Amino acid sequence: MRFLWIGKTKDPSLSKVEEKYLKRIEQHLPAERKTIPKLRKNDPHQQLAQLEREAKQIERNLPAKTYLVVLDHLGTEFTSPRLASFLAELMNRGVSKITFVVGSDLGIPERIRNLADLKWALTKLTLPHELARIMLLEQIYRAVTIIKGLPYHK
Repeated sequence: MRFLWIGKTKDPSLSKVEEKYLKRIEQHLPAERKTIPKLRKNDPHQQLAQLEREAKQIERNLPAKTYLVVLDHLGTEFTSPRLASFLAELMNRGVSKITFVVGSDLGIPERIRNLADLKWALTKLTLPHELARIMLLEQIYRAVTIIKGLPYHK
């Protein structure tokens, strides 16, 4: 699994939580986090150009033949058991690479959204992207423990 996002997590305490869940996931399957440097300009009129630059950076960092999941508030919602079932189905179908993309504060570029195999809504609420990263990692860890029959999910 690859977790891909734009910009560093600025809050050190949130970064530690990300690292904690990534390490937990790595105990059960190969996983990596890739942070794409934020190339933001301060001009609000340049948001479309910024999203285009982000799309190019994301595309450069997508592994070949990956199952692409983008976090999108308009996407499919899962319960934790259903997410575990969905991931198990992918693995049983022989999907060996899954990439999860969390956009910047500008969201997911439309071009990347259109490439996605799945658009996933963690919640219908709008979340800060740094918090969405933690929720994503925690839910993937929870799904892995459900698949493996471990007691983490209650």
